[in-house]
Amino acid sequence: MQPSRSASASASCQPIGPPCPPSCVRHSKRGDEMGILDAVYDKVASTTSRILGRQPAPTSDPLPFPGLTARGVEGRSLGAHVYVEAPPEFEASSMQVCGFWPFSVGASNALIGAVLGKHYFNGGPVCGDPMTLFKRGIISSPSAFCLALNGRGKSSMVVRMLLGIVDGGDLPMILGDLKPDYVGFNREIGGFEFSLGRGMGGINVLDAGPWVDHLHRLDPSQRTDLDDETYVRLATRYREITARVHARRVNALRGLVEMVLRRELSEERSETTVLSVAVEIAAEDAALRGEQPLPVDVLRIITERHPRVRENILPVSDTEYDELTKLLRTGLNGLGPHGPFGDVFCRQTTEKVPLDRALCFDVSSIPSTDTQLRAAAQLACWSYGQSVSECAKILAEEGLEPERHHFMVMDELWQILEAWDGSVYRINAITRVNRTEGLGQIMITHSMKDLELSTPERTKIARGFVERSSVLYLGGLAQNEMPDLVSVRPFSQKEQDLLVSWSAEGSSNPVTGKPTPPVGRGKFLMKTGREAGVPFSTGRQLTSREKRIHDTNAAWRVAIGAQGDD
Repeated sequence: MQPSRSASASASCQPIGPPCPPSCVRHSKRGDEMGILDAVYDKVASTTSRILGRQPAPTSDPLPFPGLTARGVEGRSLGAHVYVEAPPEFEASSMQVCGFWPFSVGASNALIGAVLGKHYFNGGPVCGDPMTLFKRGIISSPSAFCLALNGRGKSSMVVRMLLGIVDGGDLPMILGDLKPDYVGFNREIGGFEFSLGRGMGGINVLDAGPWVDHLHRLDPSQRTDLDDETYVRLATRYREITARVHARRVNALRGLVEMVLRRELSEERSETTVLSVAVEIAAEDAALRGEQPLPVDVLRIITERHPRVRENILPVSDTEYDELTKLLRTGLNGLGPHGPFGDVFCRQTTEKVPLDRALCFDVSSIPSTDTQLRAAAQLACWSYGQSVSECAKILAEEGLEPERHHFMVMDELWQILEAWDGSVYRINAITRVNRTEGLGQIMITHSMKDLELSTPERTKIARGFVERSSVLYLGGLAQNEMPDLVSVRPFSQKEQDLLVSWSAEGSSNPVTGKPTPPVGRGKFLMKTGREAGVPFSTGRQLTSREKRIHDTNAAWRVAIGAQGDD
């Protein structure tokens, strides 16, 4: 409420500062009368409230700083008012005030977690990242999903979130940076960078990951200082980890083979059983050589009709065996240096990934036209990253390493699903138990339409990624997205209208000729559970530090600068 004209004049004429001009209201008779009446009213009201116990008696304690009164700070332009109007208060039934509760859009948010930006309506600070919210018990799992159209600032918002997550002591893992969007950020925080691509770095999907260097620390046979109980416990844990490593190897290799074949492996043909047994044999043989198994080793074992492989399928002739394993062998052969993935997955992993640093797999050297390889690289990176987090967690539980938590960024989800939507099963297997593994995650894509796959079953699994995410970060989305969005989480009409309004493109001022960026750039709705979402803006301009470490328009820097829209 703005003060009256007389109140404004009185507020600007305080004892502190130069003398007031003769025309000042304070010097008028009316001004004097108002001042006397106000003083009498204040004294009576204060005494009455003190007698009734509504306020404590005045003390001689000094004010926090000179000039502070109940109506503001006395002094020139310091905000004191002669009269402060009380805010309106009223009571009504829920029928009469149905538009106020439940709130259609969140009005406030606890200051917990990474600072994301300012509230879209009231300008207050908006905070919140999945890791911190989970640690504080506000959400049930450290998982999030980000949806927004191109150019609306998804990766910029995520980078800002990651800066807060790093400040909270957790380690980000960028598992497949395709553009790249996060390499600069990773370098800024001293993270480990792994470049992946044809003729560059390679990753062996059968690699045990950090367990190559740490699994022996859990082997009780390598220690002499253990009592019987501890020996049995460690032996059980050792077998558990060995089984996990085997399952991850099979899952990752199966995913790549299915991408090559563009079909799922069939248990009707014993393909998954054959693959599992062959991977186990290859791992045992490689361990004797002090190496990690390779896909070519698995292919050789199957092709040679290894006796242990033959034992795990129905008794058949050599001809029938070859027929049953023909497609599987074709898929494994496609992982060789002359297959669709080149030399990326057919050799030993070229880098050792540490447990105590942030990690970024840079796959931006793979051209955007090579969609199949980009998708395969994402799958391999996600599997490898999970092994890093798992190793850190279990070593911490055994008191061998300090407790560390990782946060996976799984960007451009649409690419892997578009290349081969059967990958949804592999992604589901990787991400379903991340909370129990001490691992947080955020998945990022453009649209709910990206999750509409070739079969209802696969679509249901893909939409489950959104349903299981405790936090949603939603930017500008098209109107036809709303039914799909509402099918997985309740949204008020106000929230839907806001998201649709942010989908508009930019324009140009017809008078000045200056461009106006898309209205929804940097605008997001943060929604946890069924509560009203909190709309916020990351700001039209990134900070100087953010610009230095994160520029998604680097390829257009000169062209954009020439247009004067820096």
